[in-house]
Amino acid sequence: MAPPFPRSEPRRRVHLAGSLPRSLAPDVAAGMRWVLDHAGSAQFSALPCDVDPNWIIDYLLSRAGSPGLEVAKPGDGSCYTAMPLYRVRGGRRLTVDDIALGRPREAVAAVAARREVGADLPVQISVPSSLDLAIFTVGMAQMPRVHAVFEQMIISEVVRISQRHSTEVTFQLESPAALCALHRVPTAARPATARLLAHQLARIITAAPRSARWTLHLCYGDLGHRALFQPSGLRPAVQVINALAARLRTVGFPVPAMHIPMAHGDQPPPASASAYVPLRDLARGVEVIAGCVDEGNPELSARALRHTEAALGQAVAGVGAACGHGRRTAEQTRLNLELAEHLAQTSRLPAGVR
Repeated sequence: MAPPFPRSEPRRRVHLAGSLPRSLAPDVAAGMRWVLDHAGSAQFSALPCDVDPNWIIDYLLSRAGSPGLEVAKPGDGSCYTAMPLYRVRGGRRLTVDDIALGRPREAVAAVAARREVGADLPVQISVPSSLDLAIFTVGMAQMPRVHAVFEQMIISEVVRISQRHSTEVTFQLESPAALCALHRVPTAARPATARLLAHQLARIITAAPRSARWTLHLCYGDLGHRALFQPSGLRPAVQVINALAARLRTVGFPVPAMHIPMAHGDQPPPASASAYVPLRDLARGVEVIAGCVDEGNPELSARALRHTEAALGQAVAGVGAACGHGRRTAEQTRLNLELAEHLAQTSRLPAGVR
């Protein structure tokens, strides 16, 4: 294993994107204890608090009991083609209460667990983009009619959490829809689409207090440890990130750390240096978390990190898996964390590169 950095040199953090396997996190405090007990020399960005790997699926299934919605397409959520879809119930107007995530209540429990285990790290609260949640719930056709309600709900929950818990929490804004949208539109339309997506993401970030801390988790989906689509490369992620950074800088808000998935589903990160060339165009000053850690392919993971930092011309702020650990086994999760800890300590680029 590579030796640790000298004390004077900053280290890459290890970023845990989301949930843990149920066996490791039967409750929030147990999950936090497992992470801290297996930290080794890793410096984490935050402590995840999602004890249910299928929390978004459970949310969608529970909408069947919402007074403002009715089932348009039944599904059990077992795979992408079996996802339920809803429509606004006839004679009703959709309200925030109909679609509430309940994140403020969960944040209270997570912060209490943080105090119980005596952690100094903030709790990471996962927040889906309102665009993603609206599409998942009602589908693309109905999304334009109801997106404003989803956005209002997400913003209200984020603001309540931030005002109550301040520095004890950090938010992770999650959006597979951003990369999926860019994958589906013609190449010529991608810059404009990226700006539209960035504007929507920025509305959520800028609605919270300026002091709130954020990470953007771009994602390809991981249901059943399978990606929602086959990525075409890293260019779409760069386009979304650049557009979001530009928007936030325009309005005077800090740019969050950006978690970029290099791997997807059960597929390892690409081996070729050419796959990482789009990262050369990433806006300067953006903190990158390289989602390159694949416990089944440690050599490819290390190569991906080297290629990423060579393309960026600077060290990344952190490393982690491409998505959460909830669809891994306990042993795979342990190996992934060990590999992340090792990669976080490997030698960095020489000073003055690029």
